[in-house]
Amino acid sequence: ERSVSQKIGISRTPIREALGRLEQEGLVRVIPRRGAFPVTLSFNDYLDILTIREVLEGLAARLAVDHVSNAKIRELKQVFGKFHDVDKLSLIGHKEYALANVRFHREILKLSRNTKLIETIQGLYDHLSLVPWSNIEITERRVRSIEEHTRILNALEIRDSDMAEKLARDHIKSLRNDVERVARINPILFKVGNQPKAK
Repeated sequence: ERSVSQKIGISRTPIREALGRLEQEGLVRVIPRRGAFPVTLSFNDYLDILTIREVLEGLAARLAVDHVSNAKIRELKQVFGKFHDVDKLSLIGHKEYALANVRFHREILKLSRNTKLIETIQGLYDHLSLVPWSNIEITERRVRSIEEHTRILNALEIRDSDMAEKLARDHIKSLRNDVERVARINPILFKVGNQPKAK
């Protein structure tokens, strides 16, 4: 608390309150007389969150059909616009791709216009931000992911709520399947505390 207080120039009270809130949300662990530490998400925790995301993001896509405009469809198509050249996909940094991916999912979520659903999924995103396994987004996965996003957009464009929900759920299932496949090939990658560098 003291070091953060000095660094950002505010009193320790709001910092203590913020840490308390983060602890309640399961994002930090406060150890008396030692300090506050980020929670480390286990591989099984990560898979559990993907299972929940599958259901909730499917619902978000279904609800988004009723609110998406043609202008928003065009905007969403541009999110991955420069990623469609598969030959150059491996040259794109993880951070750049990850930001586009996050933007796409958050835009679909906002289009649901369901406040409680948005709050719940954003809470899951907060927990996923603790995951250090950035190199699971290998080029092969990126190609499939872009194709899956495109299919979701097509369902939104034709205003097919059943298809939008199914494809959104399939997208998260596909991610889970890829993660489990990579874990079988390279189990050390997902060991708690192992933080490989992004490629």
